[in-house]
Amino acid sequence: MISARQSAHNVLRSASETESSPSLGAAELELVRSGGLSVLMALPEIVPLRERDLPAAAAALSRAFHDDPLQMYVFPDPVERAARSPALFTPLLRYGLLFGEVLTTAGGPVGAAVWLGPAAWEVTPQRAKAAGLDELPTVLGAAAAERFLSVLAAIDPYHHRDVPPAHWYVMVVGVAPEAQGTGIGQALLRPMIDRADAAGQPCYLETAQPTNLEFYEKLGFDRVVDTREPKSGLRLWTFRHSPLTPVNRHLPRRSSQPRLSLCLVFSVL
Repeated sequence: MISARQSAHNVLRSASETESSPSLGAAELELVRSGGLSVLMALPEIVPLRERDLPAAAAALSRAFHDDPLQMYVFPDPVERAARSPALFTPLLRYGLLFGEVLTTAGGPVGAAVWLGPAAWEVTPQRAKAAGLDELPTVLGAAAAERFLSVLAAIDPYHHRDVPPAHWYVMVVGVAPEAQGTGIGQALLRPMIDRADAAGQPCYLETAQPTNLEFYEKLGFDRVVDTREPKSGLRLWTFRHSPLTPVNRHLPRRSSQPRLSLCLVFSVL
């Protein structure tokens, strides 16, 4: 019978050999613990979204957010939600392609993250028009667009308040249900977190999905806001990732005390 220590050694040796295999492409290997054993897991390969893959990415985000509290508020009817959600995510992805960076999975989108840097996180009327965000009332329907845009209007002051202008904003991040739990969410976020750390800049995101909270905290995000929006009844959270420095790099992260304010939610992992 092989001991647990021998099993762990064999798994690590096999994974280490796999790391040099060209079949992994640009995928990364991460040391994780499972059942008391340390193993190496191949993280999905992440690539920039191509224009031709935008419809597939919008469809993946639509599936990812189908049961999200915010999306259920915007589209209470599940049939309408499935039909109209791609039209919501299409201009958000296009905004990222025009003014930020959009990451997705190699071999076809099953998830995506829209990252906006220090020069592009503020959505101006001109940028919104260029991305097609000004057409949301037409493509979503007047009532759904009003619900969605009212939350957008509510978040803006707090986004300005809780991070400095020089930061990276996760406008949207989601993984389709069939691919959740495979490391894609982390793979979509980690490259830009590391890039922001290198530049000494924080990252910022929001969520209405309570199952995401622990995930973000494990990635080093601190909880900033925990509130219930009165009109929709949604419970909403905002997170900030402070840049790692030589001083704080080896210190454990701690969540800050929640402050009463409002946030918008675009994350399902």
